[in-house]
Formats: sequence, structure tokens, C-alpha cells
Amino acid sequence: MSTEQVKNEIRRFLKAEDKLALCLSGKWGVGKTHTWDTLLTAAFKDATVRPPRYAYVSLFGLETLSDVRRSVFENTVEAAAFSEKERLEATFSSVSERLAQLSSKWRAGIGMIRGIPVVADYGGLVEAGFLDVRNQIVCFDDLERMSDSLDLKDVLGLITFLKEKKNCKVVLLLNSEALEEQNAENFRVQLEKVIDINLTFAPTASEAVAIAVPDRTTLLTQMVADYAAKLEITNIRTIFKLLRICGRLEEVLEGYDERIIKQTFHSACLFGFAIYQPTEAPPIDAILKHRPYADFFGDEGERTPEEIQHSELLKRYEFLTADGLDLVVFDCIRSGFYDEVSLRREADALTGRLELKDQDAAFSKVWDIYHGSFDDNADAFATELKQSIRDNAAAISPANLSASIATLKKLGHGDGLDDLIKDYVDSRDDGKDFWVGDPVSPRFNIEDPDVIAAFAAKAGTFADDRTLKGVATAIVRDRGWSEDTLEFIDKHSADDFYAAMKAAKDEELRLVVYGLTYFRNIGNADERMKSISAKAVSALQRIGQESAINRLRVEKFSVVVPQA
Repeated sequence: MSTEQVKNEIRRFLKAEDKLALCLSGKWGVGKTHTWDTLLTAAFKDATVRPPRYAYVSLFGLETLSDVRRSVFENTVEAAAFSEKERLEATFSSVSERLAQLSSKWRAGIGMIRGIPVVADYGGLVEAGFLDVRNQIVCFDDLERMSDSLDLKDVLGLITFLKEKKNCKVVLLLNSEALEEQNAENFRVQLEKVIDINLTFAPTASEAVAIAVPDRTTLLTQMVADYAAKLEITNIRTIFKLLRICGRLEEVLEGYDERIIKQTFHSACLFGFAIYQPTEAPPIDAILKHRPYADFFGDEGERTPEEIQHSELLKRYEFLTADGLDLVVFDCIRSGFYDEVSLRREADALTGRLELKDQDAAFSKVWDIYHGSFDDNADAFATELKQSIRDNAAAISPANLSASIATLKKLGHGDGLDDLIKDYVDSRDDGKDFWVGDPVSPRFNIEDPDVIAAFAAKAGTFADDRTLKGVATAIVRDRGWSEDTLEFIDKHSADDFYAAMKAAKDEELRLVVYGLTYFRNIGNADERMKSISAKAVSALQRIGQESAINRLRVEKFSVVVPQA
């Protein structure tokens, strides 16, 4: 049964003259009470409710049937209450007024309580007031949360009494799944005897979102509605919490890029779902450690059906991995304290990354002029490319700079390139490693001689803090080297090689020895490589001659140790 069908049945129930009992059940938080209240208020305002008197009673906290009867009387309101902007709640004064009316009526009729003040013996008067409960609608909520001292059969018996003897229509709102085993069995047995209309309220995610977020005219409401639907959240209480959380985040991050706001909303909705509905959402640990491409490398291992389901949900939700901003958002939701300093710090960092992303996109767009047609537009392309290099230097890799400079030269637009390269170098505040480059990284595949010279000159302005041990280790780790690396190593003597090997221990020792002897296995080794290899062998032979155990240690590196 769709939610619209359920609503239509409730509307018919409210208009009906017959004295009926209606049960509206559903999971916790799906909007049973909200939907009932909304339809009830609309019907009272349209004057279509029969009969036009109403009482709402939560069974939570009530210990006896006498408490229930008293609560029915205390919470009864007339139709006029629904004409107010907010529902009129039962108060001491409103109950006293009704008691005064009853006292006046009883004095006139039988003189039973002549001379007794309205508030004297309040409990007894209110209990007696239940006798006046008739011709009205009574709504009982939280049946599954009632006290153990209150028997379910007694409550259902009271519903029957109200309907058959008091000319009332009765509504029962409950989460039937939350009833204890014995109560659930009793409820099922007696349901057909007591309830005339049995409805199950089970909205889809889109229906729940429509209930919780009817107005989607702001970025906040649009995004929360969209994300809640994607996460298939059917609990409107959770959606209300997400609206509040995202509203607070929006307040803290006012003025930031809309993409940052959307990311915080996106992550907050997922985190909130996991925190408030842990039995239905992916576990929070799985979210924070999520690696969307791990299965590409075959390291996912055996997964349970539930884990696969959660992984698929995260994939549909397009959640990749939690960054610094996401982790701060999670901490805010979990603690309830919104650390504005940390949120803005991470938002600032993300702003920088987004700016680089935008610059990279702008640079790529210029190259679309080159790749996108066979038009004779070299001049326009060259002009745009030069300007883009100046504007977007922070996002342009060394390899892309080199390729761009080489292309401009081939097109005959070499004028001003020295200044262009200088502007690129001067605009970046990278450390020495950037200018020296990583020989195995495609981002550093520079071939243009002018770019190479400019990078070398920039690298030369930094103090050389490399060590022989560190460079040797890097060769093995990266399986690559540059001419600058060879030059640095060859500057060292065999004594330096000896000292580095003697100082290294454990795994570092293995890396240093392999790094310094790496070029012995190069078939077309140049003179510098041969020089490095000779120094390494000499140092190892010297170590091997120091003791019998060192001789054995050195020989395992395929180095022959001559007799001392």
C-alpha cells in the first residue's frame, strides 16, 4: 500500500460517522505521527472531522490504566484548538476549566461535589472526568514503549470500551516490530477483534523525503533531499536531523565555494545516516576506511553479502574516500560540537586544491583549441597558450610545461619564451625536489633544453642536503636515477662509500649496498656508472678483509674479497 493510499484511508476515517478503530503501524521514525497530525489538522481546519473533539495520549511513562484514562481526559481539546497556528496543548488551566464545567453540571444535577474547589482532590476529579469522555477521537501513541506494569490486553480493552460504549473513534499509532514477543503475539491475536482498519505506513525513500522536505527552494533543502533519497533513507526523523546538521555547517562555511558546501552536505548526510541508523547504514568504520578501487587490485578478500551491499551503496552514492574536511565534519556530528576553526581550516585547504583543479581545467581547455579542429588557428592557439601558462603555472606540471614550450617553438612562436619560462619558475614556491625532479614520474618527463636549464638553475639555488646513504636507498626504492644523481654519487670517494656501508644497519644496510652496486648490472654502463661500481666494490672488499664473518657477508653480494 502506497503512502498516498494510506493517507486517503485516514481521510475517510476522519470523515466517517461510524465509530471505528484504526491502527497505523510502521517502523520508528518513518512519519506515522507526523502524517497523522498533518491530516488531522487539515481535516479540523476544513471542518470535516467527525466528531470534532480530539485527545492525543502517549502511553510512554503511564503506569496504570487509571493513568491512561486520566490522560485521555486531560488531553482532550475542542475543534477550536486547531484553528490556532500551533496545536493547543492541554494545560492545568484548560483542564481546570473543564473540571469547573463538570462540577457546575454535577452540582446542578445531583449535588455530589457542592462546595469543593476545582483543584481540591485533583486526581479524583480528573479520574471522574473520564466519565465525560465521549463522542470524540482518541489517538494512542507509543504502545510499544508502554510500561511493563501496563498490560496490553487492558489497553486494547479500553480501546474497545471507548469505541463501543463511549461512541469514540480510536487511532492506534505504533511500531509493531518493536513490541516484545509476548505483546506482539497478544497484539496479533486481538488485533482483528479490536481494530477495524489496519494500515501499514512504509514510505519509500522518495516519499519519506517528500514528507520531510516539502520545500526544496534552497541549496540546503535540495541537497539534503537528493542525498537522503540516494541513501534510501525512509526515517523522516533522521532526515530532519540531517537538515539541522547541514544547516549548521552551511552557517559555519558561509561564503565558501559552493562545491565545498555540497561536499560537506554530501558527507554529513552519509555520516548522519550511519550514526543515527547503524543497523541500516554501512558501518562508520567501513565508510571512513572506504577504498573504492581496492577490488581492482584484488585485495578486497572474501566479503559478506552485507558488505557487498554496503559497498554498492557507497558506489551509487559516489562517496570515494574521506578527506580532512570530511573527518572534521564527522567529529562535529558525533560530538554535537561544531569546531568552526577546524572546519574553516580544512575548507581553506580544499579551496586551494579546487583552485589548482580549476587552473588545470583552464590549461587543458586551451589545448582543446589545438586538438579540436583542423582550422588554421596557430596564432590564436599560441597566444592563448602563453597566457594560460602565466595564469595557471601552479597547476602545470614540468612535463606539460616542456611540451608546451616545445610546441610553441615548432609553431614559430618562440618569441618571449625565456621570459615565459622565468615567470613559471618565479611564480612557484616548490622545494628543491620539485626542480631536481623524479626521473620515474611522467610529470617530470621534460625534454626541452631551455626548460631543463631553467630547472637546473633553480635547483642550484638550494643547499644540497642529500646524503650518500639516502641517495643510494632512493635508487633501489624508485628503481631510477637522474644524471644529477650519478654526478652526486660519483663525487664521493671509496672511503665515503665505506663509511656509508659501515654506518647502515639491518634493512637500510641492504638498500645502501644494493644502491651503490646497482650499476654493476647495467649492460651499457657509462664511465660514471663504472666509476661508482668500482668504488662500491673497493669499499666492500675493504670491509670483507676486516674479519672472517665480514668476508662471508660481503661475498653474498657477489664481490670477491682478496686476501689481505
